[in-house]
Amino acid sequence: MKNGKVAVATVLLCMGAPVIGQAQEFPTGDLRYLLHVEPGGATDVMARRLAEQLQNQLGVNVIVENRSGGSGARQMAQLARADADGLTLGSVTASHLGMFEQSGQFTSDSVEWACNLVLEPYLLAVRTDSGIDSLADLVETAKAAPGTISVAGFGQASGGHVAWLMFNEAAGMEDGVVNWVPYDSVGDAVTATLGGHNNVAIGYIGLVKQHVEAGTMKVIGIMSDARSEIMPDVPTYAEAGYTVDTRWQQFRGIIVPQDTPIEAQEALCGAVETALKTPELQKYITDSDLIEGFMPPAEFTEFVKAQEAATKTWLARLGQ
Repeated sequence: MKNGKVAVATVLLCMGAPVIGQAQEFPTGDLRYLLHVEPGGATDVMARRLAEQLQNQLGVNVIVENRSGGSGARQMAQLARADADGLTLGSVTASHLGMFEQSGQFTSDSVEWACNLVLEPYLLAVRTDSGIDSLADLVETAKAAPGTISVAGFGQASGGHVAWLMFNEAAGMEDGVVNWVPYDSVGDAVTATLGGHNNVAIGYIGLVKQHVEAGTMKVIGIMSDARSEIMPDVPTYAEAGYTVDTRWQQFRGIIVPQDTPIEAQEALCGAVETALKTPELQKYITDSDLIEGFMPPAEFTEFVKAQEAATKTWLARLGQ
């Protein structure tokens, strides 16, 4: 591509969006992509693939930096110090909402919600030699010996934690029956479970599929309305007899520093939407059993506010 900047300007004209700073093109320099997770997890892998496509499209460097810690708080501190010029972006998932509720330092208004990328359902996975072959087995084992079963996921009060609490309630398990063990990434939680440090991991298809195919892990339930085409033998929670709100799904999106001009957000997201349509990212989305869920700034912000309300409700109900 001879000029990625011209391509983005063309996208903006087609969208009817104003050009940044009257005549200024986007981007005006390299992009900095701050991730809230460790390398190797599902969010990290997709972010790096997106960065590669943006780099090819825009003709600038897209520098990916992992700033894990505090369930997103360390990344947020970096974003808060960054210029609001559209050149710094951050990864974001539903887990940030729980962190906002607990940190006292940041809120959903501390950033601009630029655009969403994909949606994905949660699932529960165990080692194949765990002796737990179904959701019913998990519940029965946990109730028979309270405090002996541990579930691993990303961060205290994260999106995965809330998803677990939903199942915990649906299964009629009291607080303390199962131990929640937070990690700095879902990838770390899956690795720890494979290593026998935990009994169950809550994650996503794209992150556990390789272990399922290798015969080292088994998925015992998926939190969605329908079975996955990639794992058709895995029952939904409802099929196993546990009713949960399947609208609660993980999302992967992009945030930018507070007060980043809407024109900069729209320009960035126009490039992101184009990148998501490339054959490379389309294949990744399909292979990872993700749901395409691009949302521009206004729609994404509205979506997040609804998720935030649900987060507050669940954390309050369950004393988190």
